[in-house]
Amino acid sequence: MGCELLVAGCGLSPQGILRNRSPMANINDFRDFDAFKACRAFAREIGFLVRSTPLRRNRNLADQMERASISILSNFAEGAERDGNTEFIQFLSISKGSIGELRAQLIYSLDTELIDQIKYDTLDTMATSAGKLVGGLVRYLKTSGRLGRKFENRTRPIRKKKQARARKAQPATRN
Repeated sequence: MGCELLVAGCGLSPQGILRNRSPMANINDFRDFDAFKACRAFAREIGFLVRSTPLRRNRNLADQMERASISILSNFAEGAERDGNTEFIQFLSISKGSIGELRAQLIYSLDTELIDQIKYDTLDTMATSAGKLVGGLVRYLKTSGRLGRKFENRTRPIRKKKQARARKAQPATRN
């Protein structure tokens, strides 16, 4: 599962634009997604932040921020490993929600002077980029028509009711 996303500068694309005709062809592991790489970089910076002074003094906030950053990566990986696009989309939505949660916590940290404006701007830019990449991946998965790896070698079974309706709809032929 996957898609190659157009990357620029720091490896992040604000638009998350797809550029490959067969975007799923090159992804073998969740770590190969540019969206995961962006989420990982953001989570890493949050990890450093929560260990810094003065944020370290607000243990409850630091713990919550660390849990949210771990949630971003964990849900991305869990969704990808389930091998079905519907499940992957569901877990990516949770990851994206955790990115939003961290953005709100960064605003709180800025407003209570636990971080400065420069640190806030840097982390918010990373969060926004990661969120857009995850959102772009979700949009791609929803419109790709692919069901995921666990469905690749299967054909969809036709339900008995559908078959019966199809037979009734066909005109009877007599020889």
